Amino acid sequence: MKFHISLFLIPITILPLVEKIYGYSSGAPVKTCIDLTPRHSGGKLQSSYPPYQVLPAAGQGRVRLILGSPQGLAYEGFLILAKDVESGELIGEFTNLPEIAKFVECTPGVKNAVTHTSKEKKHNLEFDWIAPPNYEGTVIFNSTFAQDYATYWVGVESPKVTVLKRSIDVLTSSPFPTTLRTTTPPYFYPKNDEELVSNQDDPFYEGCSETKNCFGLPSGCLRTKNCKIAVSVLVRGDRYLFEMQGREGKYVAVGLSENNKMGDDSVVECTIEGSDVKLHTSWNTPNKRNERQNLQQGTVQLESVSLRDDLITCKFWRDKITVIQDHKFDLVNKPYYLLLVHGSELRANGVGYHDLLYDSTGEAKLLSDVGSFTASNNMLIHIHGSLMIVAWMGTTSIAILLARYYRQTWVHSRMCGKDHWFAWHTFLNSITCILTLIAIVVIFVELGTWSTETFHASLGLATTILCFIQPFIAAMRPEPGAPRRQLFNWTHWFIGNAAQICAIVALFFAVRLNKAKLPEWVDWILVAYVIFHVLTHVTLTFLGYAPERESAQRGDSFPMKDMNPRGQMTSSDTRMEAPRAGLRKLILGIYVVVIIVFLAILITVVVLAPIEETWSSIKNTISSY
Repeated sequence: MKFHISLFLIPITILPLVEKIYGYSSGAPVKTCIDLTPRHSGGKLQSSYPPYQVLPAAGQGRVRLILGSPQGLAYEGFLILAKDVESGELIGEFTNLPEIAKFVECTPGVKNAVTHTSKEKKHNLEFDWIAPPNYEGTVIFNSTFAQDYATYWVGVESPKVTVLKRSIDVLTSSPFPTTLRTTTPPYFYPKNDEELVSNQDDPFYEGCSETKNCFGLPSGCLRTKNCKIAVSVLVRGDRYLFEMQGREGKYVAVGLSENNKMGDDSVVECTIEGSDVKLHTSWNTPNKRNERQNLQQGTVQLESVSLRDDLITCKFWRDKITVIQDHKFDLVNKPYYLLLVHGSELRANGVGYHDLLYDSTGEAKLLSDVGSFTASNNMLIHIHGSLMIVAWMGTTSIAILLARYYRQTWVHSRMCGKDHWFAWHTFLNSITCILTLIAIVVIFVELGTWSTETFHASLGLATTILCFIQPFIAAMRPEPGAPRRQLFNWTHWFIGNAAQICAIVALFFAVRLNKAKLPEWVDWILVAYVIFHVLTHVTLTFLGYAPERESAQRGDSFPMKDMNPRGQMTSSDTRMEAPRAGLRKLILGIYVVVIIVFLAILITVVVLAPIEETWSSIKNTISSY
C-alpha cells in the first residue's frame, strides 16, 4: 500500500517542476497571455528600463518584427503578442517563425502570440505579424524578455503600428504612457526631450540616438530637425536599413570608410534623374575618384525612394557582410566612419563634385551601437586657414606696402645694415613663406593627397608655386643700373602681386567650402579688406607725387619709377627723406592696426567654425548659470 501511495505521489511532486520548466525553458504557457508575467520561482521582475526592444517594419500587408538589444545583449526567453491600442484586444496572427520560436494560442485556434522553445541564447529574432483582412486601427506589440531564469522585464512595447486594411504605417518612436499600469512596470520608451519642443513632424528624426544611429549636416541639425542632408542606420537582425535624405540638390550619398578621408570607400548614391529617384553604388578610389558600379546582388537592396518638393529620400538594405573591390565590409565586428556628401550636379556615369555639403563622422563605431554621431574634427583645416590668412592678408600686405611706398623713409638709420623698408620687407616675406609651407603640409596631412578639384585648391596651388619662386627671383636681383634691373623689377613686382591676388581670391572660394563651415557673411569682411587695401594704395600713390617745387628734392617715394631708366634715382637723392614722411608713417600705422583687426576677426571665425553654433552653445552655457 505504501508503495502504491508513493507511486501516486510522484506525479504530484514533479508537476510544479514540470510547470516551472515549461514556463521557462520550453516557452511561456497560455495563461501567461493574461499579464505577460513569467511563473519563475525565485525570478525577479526588473523595474528598470529594459535593454531590449521590439522593432516593427512595414511590409506587404504584414509587419516584420525584430526582437533584440541595442547593446547586443542576448536573451533566453520571450513572449510577444499584438494588442489593439483602443480596445486592448489581441489582434492578428504571427507567421514565418524561426526554429527556436513557437506559436502560443492565447485565443484557441488563433496563433496570436509567440514564445521561445529553448533557453538557447538569442539575438535579433525575426518573424512576421499579419493583420486581419479588414482591420483598421492601431496596434502595439507587447512583450516580455527574460535575460536569464531569474532576470526578466515585463511590458516592453514596440512603436505604434497603424493598419488600414493591409496598408501599414510604422511610427518610429515608442509610445508615451497614457495611463498607469498595475500589473506590469511602466511602459518602456526612450526619452527624447526634443520631441517635446520641436514642431517638425518629419518621421526621419524619430528614434535618432535611441533606436537608430543618425548623422546629419550641417552640424547640430539633428537636434533642431532641419538637416540639409542626413543618414540613419537601423539594425534589424542580420541586415542594416539605411535611410538617406537631402534637400536642394541632385544627389545625396553615404560612404563606409575605414578612416575619415575619401579613398577605398563603399558608396551608395541616391540621385535625381529626370522625374525619378534612383539608387546606385560606387567606389571611391585611393586617388579620390568616384567610380560607378553595377548594383551587385547582396550588396544593397532598395526598399523605397521618394521625391517630395525639394526633399529626396531613399531607403535601402545592406547585409552585414559584403565584399566590394576585394574589400570585406563586416558591419557586425568592424567599426566604420560614415562619409556624407551632397552635390548639385551629375556626371554621365556618376555623381559630380560634392559642392553643397560634405563631412565625415568624428569617430569610427559599430553601426549596431546606437548613439549619437558627431562630425569630424576639422582642427587641421582651421589651422590651415588661419595660417594662410595671416600670411597673405597680414605679412604679405604690409611687406608689399613697405617696398612700394617707404623706400625713402627712415633713411637716416639702418636695421641690420640694411634700409628699414628692405629689412622689414625681407623679414615679412620670409614669414609668409614659412607660414605657407606649414599650411600646405597641414592640409596635405588632412586630405592625404594633393587636390585641385575646386577653385580654392587650384588657386592655392598657384599661390604656393609663386610664393616659392619669388625668393629665387629676389636672389638673382641685379645691381641698380644694371641692364637687366628693369626686367627684374617688373618680374619681381608681377610675381609678388599675382601671388597675393591668387591667395585673396582663394580665400573668397574657401568661404564656399563645406569643410570650412564659414558663414556667407565672411565674404563681406573680405570685401572690406580689399577696399581698405586698395584705398590705402591709392592714397599713398597720390602722396608720392609731390608738387613741382619739391620735385628736385623729393627722391623716389614712388619706387616703381626705377623700372624706367628715365626715373633712375641718383646717389645724391637716395639718402634724402621723401616729402610728407610723417603722414605716410601715420597711414602705415593705421594700416597695420586695421590689418591686425581684420586678422583677429577672421581667425576667430575660422577657429570657432561653425561660428553660429559655437556662439549659440556659449549663450546656452552662460544662461544655464
